[in-house]
Amino acid sequence: MVSKVLLLTGIFVVSVWANDGEELLKKMDGNRDWTSIVSTAKMEIILDDETRVKTMEIAGVSDGNKSLVRFTNAEDEGTKYLMLGDNLWIYFPEENDVVKISGHMLKEGMMGSDVSYEDALEADKLSEKYAVEITGEEEYEGHACYLLTLTAKVKDAPYYKRVMRVEKKRYVAWKEESFAKSGKLLKTSRILEVKKVGDMWYPVKVEMVNALRKNSRTVFTTETIVFGKALPDDMFTMRNLRR
Repeated sequence: MVSKVLLLTGIFVVSVWANDGEELLKKMDGNRDWTSIVSTAKMEIILDDETRVKTMEIAGVSDGNKSLVRFTNAEDEGTKYLMLGDNLWIYFPEENDVVKISGHMLKEGMMGSDVSYEDALEADKLSEKYAVEITGEEEYEGHACYLLTLTAKVKDAPYYKRVMRVEKKRYVAWKEESFAKSGKLLKTSRILEVKKVGDMWYPVKVEMVNALRKNSRTVFTTETIVFGKALPDDMFTMRNLRR
């Protein structure tokens, strides 16, 4: 009788956690609930003992998942990325040429970094692409966190499984491990710093490590950020990409 009670209690707890997991994902999505963004950022690509620095200006709107990135460091000055939904084009000023990134190329590192084009394109809400289960609780870097396991429920999810340490108080995913369907670890990301902007806790410094590359990591730092600024529709066009 005791074992049956324990079993039923365990089922009840798992059920409650599963429901809470869905609510938690929605709260995490709330930290990305902006209408438009204008920012400047720095990307440090650290490979062995060498560090390459890329700087950029970013503008984006959530309606239609549109964004334009213009690189400003000397080596890549004028190179632009235009993202429209799940489509990505790159403009190379020296060749005055536009290349569309698609298929397996989306999994390659952006500018040779540990951040893939697929990572950069991800704008959909987590709750739309993943089923979630709270699988435990633990402390991470002084933050009381839930341990979340996300499993892809649509084919175009960038990773089959994601394991996150999500802070209970602010719904920040401080650490995430991403896996292939085979169970192989693909990437690990850590949020190093967050900033409160309005009602959102926005990650302004993130480190990503590609498990398939040796001695490599990328640190992405948002240096300035403005939400809610009106942006013209013609900013996110092929014509503007070539300007």
